[in-house]
Amino acid sequence: MGAEMDAELAEIRGSIATVLEEQCSSLALHAFIDGRDALDERLLRLSAELGWLAVSLPEAQGGFGLGAAGMAILHGELGRVAAPGAFLATSIAVETLARSSAAEDAGVSALIAEVIGGGATLAVAAKPDQSVADGQLWLLGAEGAAAALVAGSGDDLLLIDLAGAAMSRMQIWDATRSMLTIAPSGCRTIATLAGARPLFDALFAIALAADSAGAARGILDRTIGYMKEREQFGRPIGAFQALKHRAADHLVHTIVADRMVWQAVDHFGGDTPAARLWPMLAKANVTDAAVRVAGDCVQLHGGVGYTMEYDPHVYLKRVRLNEMMLASNALLRDRAEQAFGEAVMGGDDVLEIA
Repeated sequence: MGAEMDAELAEIRGSIATVLEEQCSSLALHAFIDGRDALDERLLRLSAELGWLAVSLPEAQGGFGLGAAGMAILHGELGRVAAPGAFLATSIAVETLARSSAAEDAGVSALIAEVIGGGATLAVAAKPDQSVADGQLWLLGAEGAAAALVAGSGDDLLLIDLAGAAMSRMQIWDATRSMLTIAPSGCRTIATLAGARPLFDALFAIALAADSAGAARGILDRTIGYMKEREQFGRPIGAFQALKHRAADHLVHTIVADRMVWQAVDHFGGDTPAARLWPMLAKANVTDAAVRVAGDCVQLHGGVGYTMEYDPHVYLKRVRLNEMMLASNALLRDRAEQAFGEAVMGGDDVLEIA
């Protein structure tokens, strides 16, 4: 990635971070969770005005053409502040649509433009193997989502119209996200995305890894800030060596997590073993690390770490949900192992993997 692109990415990251710091403070987030603030709707409106969902999209679809790098930046900053809303599902779905063979369909192209403009959100199957043949679908997305991506035949995906579908919201532990159940029997198929499943899986994995890496850094920063202020025995608890070492260890974990995300971004695209391996490893390893960091941040907050008024539980629940989505981390590591074997048999350079 060249210096010019690095500067552009850094500028976009800084712009997104500034807006989120202003709009999604800890107080605003807790007001949303308590039902006193429609923060999710406000952030979605802002994202449309500022073009956040267009950052990763191809230029032919009205985007900025930054691809997986743009997606990683957006979800990393959303995760850092645990921003609520339908960003995850909408971003993955619209990116998959824009890069699929169905993108040239007039209806699909119009839907992509509507999503970028803030006029619609999208959903994705919470269990990737769910299809319209199932009696009930679990969808990750907001109520009122216009359409959803679900499994089709083989590696195909189906874009189904949710207009008029009987939809109910599920109660889940992550208050920053929403999950829906629908009966798909009356849902019309808008388009078939031939062979799009590997693309969808890679995008989903990168988005989950980026969100988790950002969340780990966000809650660690807030925890370190708390440790500098909270006093015990007349000293800030951050001055105690054992606690400093734990925080330092977690900082190392967040740095490695960031690198894992960008390794997946650098190898995104195509049908090479590396393109299949790194997104799967990133999702598995980064979500595991984020759960460890967020879990210990609960402990580092002491007794208040368990209370609803403080931030650790918000982040822990978010990264726990990330950990469970797409596929189990054990299964993703099995897929990565298969891709590694293919790379070795194909004579690829695997030193960076080993």
